[in-house]
Amino acid sequence: MKAPMKEKVIVSSLTLITSLTGYFYAKSAEKDVVPYMMVSGFLGAILGEAIAHTFFSDDNDKNNKPKKPK
Repeated sequence: MKAPMKEKVIVSSLTLITSLTGYFYAKSAEKDVVPYMMVSGFLGAILGEAIAHTFFSDDNDKNNKPKKPK
């Protein structure tokens, strides 16, 4: 099943935002940047998937429900 483009945009945007947040946090705390970026990017992807699922699952559920017989 192909994911709609809007869902991909939400997931990738949140991944980018959380990765950059982890990067700036690690730089300001003078710590190694790579682990913070990896973990924050992973969490951003999970968060993006959850948000996209809540927005787009309602549309799919409405379209896939069987019609009631008359």
